[in-house]
Amino acid sequence: MIISEIIFHPYKIPFKEIFISAKQIYNSREGIIIEVKSGNLSGFGEVAPLPGYSKESLIDAKYSLEGFALSIENTKDEFGLEDLLLLAKAQSINCPSALFGLETAIYDLFSKFKKIQIWQNFSDSAPNEILINGLEKDINNKKYSVYKLKLVDKNIFKLKERISNIENKIGKNSKIRIDANESLDITRAIRLCKELEDYNIEYIEQPLPKNELEDLSELRNHTQIPIAVDESLTSIESAKKIIEYQAADVFVLKPMLMGSYQSCIDIIKCGEENRIKTVITTTIGTEIERYSCIQIAFATDIKLACGFSTTSFLLDNVVKNSKESHKIEIFKELGLGITPTKIPYI
Repeated sequence: MIISEIIFHPYKIPFKEIFISAKQIYNSREGIIIEVKSGNLSGFGEVAPLPGYSKESLIDAKYSLEGFALSIENTKDEFGLEDLLLLAKAQSINCPSALFGLETAIYDLFSKFKKIQIWQNFSDSAPNEILINGLEKDINNKKYSVYKLKLVDKNIFKLKERISNIENKIGKNSKIRIDANESLDITRAIRLCKELEDYNIEYIEQPLPKNELEDLSELRNHTQIPIAVDESLTSIESAKKIIEYQAADVFVLKPMLMGSYQSCIDIIKCGEENRIKTVITTTIGTEIERYSCIQIAFATDIKLACGFSTTSFLLDNVVKNSKESHKIEIFKELGLGITPTKIPYI
């Protein structure tokens, strides 16, 4: 395949409301949409390092993208899929968001050419649907089987009252996930988990600082509530270390932070081999990032509800009328499964 053009579309999209994490306050999401063209076909990807979480900055990612473009510019050589993937990897050392965005665009382009979906590059079959977890704002929508809430107040009695109110609305059959974002120490985490064991808690996510794997392992010995790791999971090497310490029951995987598609799949398989389930979630990028994560979920047959309820956070997006539901059914569109109808420029 001859690459005729590579276009980078920078964007900066405000959040509808200020988004607060344990590490940072976000007013907007910033990144670059990649378009790799061959004849009348275009493949799209997204590069959007998340400040406070990603190891690289958007400027670092931009340099990687420019290096990739320069290595192809003015050449009429034909490239195979593996050629472009190797080139993307070579230009994205220590820059996983750039690698993930480039790979998405490359897989999107080649999958359209082969008339397949991206997940079919990695698997011969996929589930009919992927479940999605709801957020606390969705508790009046009883379609979700799982709802996620942030641990914003460490007062255990207030938290129990909050969870009781949520359970009264969603019913006993729906589960609750609690995201602590590294905000507890081992003593408080043990106490909190003990107090919450009578509730229908699916797991508590990253209760302790990311490097405290020994304490996470100790916490697992003190509670029946499964422990999920998010910030601790940054690579296949970190996954193996988490397994070595027996520090988790669930991996929360953010592909934008991992890099390559194959790395994500390897982490999921490594977890399965060690009785660790996986949830895939976005870093609140555009629909391009969301659909790339969905493709990985289909490729690996993820059973737990994934964190794809992020469309409504952004004031604008790359498609009109983005829709959210409690599940995503396998779609018929080729490649990534979505084609941008507009690019919200900076």
